[in-house]
Amino acid sequence: MSILHELEEAKRAKEAADRRVEELLGRAKEEGLEQIRTIVKELGLTANDLSKLVSGPTKTRQTRKAAAFWYRNPVDASKVWKGAGPKPAWLKELSNEAQEACKVTVG
Repeated sequence: MSILHELEEAKRAKEAADRRVEELLGRAKEEGLEQIRTIVKELGLTANDLSKLVSGPTKTRQTRKAAAFWYRNPVDASKVWKGAGPKPAWLKELSNEAQEACKVTVG
């Protein structure tokens, strides 16, 4: 028997084994689902109960709390810093007392 003939024979055997594995896997899944259906029915489980099994803890997006106050530029009132992001240059240049004086209560 030549090596090529042996190789072809091995490929056919592998394909047959792969088909058998897929068949058995499908049957195992069906049996597993049937067992799950029985348990669900016996215990009266709901879809909500089952969803806890497949989905991990859900992360809810946290909303940013609005700033209690803003800083308004004493020279140009159109310039306002709401506390998000880096401090603007005009605010950094002011002394601590001047920064406190620029605070505007929101709400």
